[in-house]
Amino acid sequence: MAFVSRILLGLLLLGAAVALTDSPQLLTVNPGEALLDSKRGLHETLTWRLASPGGATSSHGEFVNLDNNRVLARVDKSLAMGADRGRLSESVRLSPRQAEAWYSEGVRRLGYRRTFSGPAGSLSNTVVIDLGASGRLVDLQAIPGRQSLTEDSREMMVQWQLRGDIGGVRASSETGYFTVADRVVYTTGEPLFTDGSGLLTERVRIPPWLVADLLDGGIDQLEYHRTFTDSRGGRRSATVTLDLEP
Repeated sequence: MAFVSRILLGLLLLGAAVALTDSPQLLTVNPGEALLDSKRGLHETLTWRLASPGGATSSHGEFVNLDNNRVLARVDKSLAMGADRGRLSESVRLSPRQAEAWYSEGVRRLGYRRTFSGPAGSLSNTVVIDLGASGRLVDLQAIPGRQSLTEDSREMMVQWQLRGDIGGVRASSETGYFTVADRVVYTTGEPLFTDGSGLLTERVRIPPWLVADLLDGGIDQLEYHRTFTDSRGGRRSATVTLDLEP
C-alpha cells in the first residue's frame, strides 16, 4: 500500500510539473518604447504584465545596446510576483549625461530589459529607447551661409548642419523656398530627412528665369530658407543669403 501511495504521489508531482511546463506564459511591458528628455533624461514608470504559473522573480534590470546585445549597466532592483498572473510597476531613470556618454560611444538603440524566472521557466522583454529620435533640434546652420548666383546658374549646393541636445537628432524638412524681403518668389527642393546624421547635403535647382527676372526688377539679393522639424515637434530654420550677379 505504501508503495502504491509513493507511485501515486510521484505521478501527481510529475503531472504538476508537466502542467507548469505546458501552461502558457506571457510577459509584456508598457510602454514598449520610450524617449529621453534632454533635461530630465529618462524618467518612466513601466508596467510589467506577467502570467507564469507558480509566480516568477526578476533580480535586476539592465540597460543594453540593442545593436550588439552588450549590457551597459545593471539596475539592482528586484521584482517578484507570487501569484500565477498580475502586474508589477517600476520606475526607471537614466540621466542625460549617461545617455550622451553612451551615444558618444556609438549606442543608437538602447534597451531596458528584464528577465523573470519561476517554476514554469524564464521570460524576457525589453523597452526600446531610441537615442537618435530622442534628441531635440537645438541648432541649424546653412553652409555656406552666403553664395553668389548668376543668370547662368542652374544649381547650388547647400549643407545643412543639424545639432541635437542628445547626440543625433531625427528631423525633416518638407521643402525649401526663395524669398525677397519676406515675400516667397519660388518654392523648390525635395523633402530632406535625417535619421541621426548631423549633416545633410542638398542640390538646389535654380530655374533659368529666376535670377534674370529679379535683376531686371532691380533686385540683387535673394534668400533661400529651410525649416526642419524634429521628432519632438521642435522647429529650427536657417537661411542662405544669395548675391545676384549678371
